[in-house]
Amino acid sequence: MIVDAHHHFWDPSRRDYPWMGDELVAIRRPFGPNDLRPLLADNGVEKTILVQTVSSVEETREFLETAAANEFVGGVVGWVDLTSPEV
Repeated sequence: MIVDAHHHFWDPSRRDYPWMGDELVAIRRPFGPNDLRPLLADNGVEKTILVQTVSSVEETREFLETAAANEFVGGVVGWVDLTSPEV
């Protein structure tokens, strides 16, 4: 089984990505499961690990929902504030 151990999804219309500067204008558009799925199929990749793009619990929750809805997402690397007293 081939696993892509690190990929991201993003949607600049939903949130700000501080790392997405002017030099990355070529990717400043939504990129999600429907964009990645054909690339995986073309390259024989069966599973992926979806990695957070910002420091946001909300994004982590969204990515867990994305994983549940897309069979190729085998895991999520999310974000949590480890300094929070709620953790």
